Amino acid sequence: MTLRKTLLALSIALTAGLAPLAHASVGADARAFKDNFKADVKEAGRKTGHAVADAARAVGHGARAVGHAVADTSKRGYQATKAAIKGDEREARASD
Repeated sequence: MTLRKTLLALSIALTAGLAPLAHASVGADARAFKDNFKADVKEAGRKTGHAVADAARAVGHGARAVGHAVADTSKRGYQATKAAIKGDEREARASD
């Protein structure tokens, strides 16, 4: 029985002695994770924001190009209609 008591006492002492080291290691790992997590989240947020901004710019440039194309086509259509109804002034001048 004394051997059992001795082994039990040694195991308790060893566990008690190593517990603060294990706790310190877990704490250090938790701090490292927290710091890395903050940096990773910040970087991911920045990259996502830049991607959204680039996409918004691309959509804006495309919309502007479409708007200009529609305006140009409308202007040409208006001028063609006007020339067809009134007659082209260049043709009228050439016949005079």
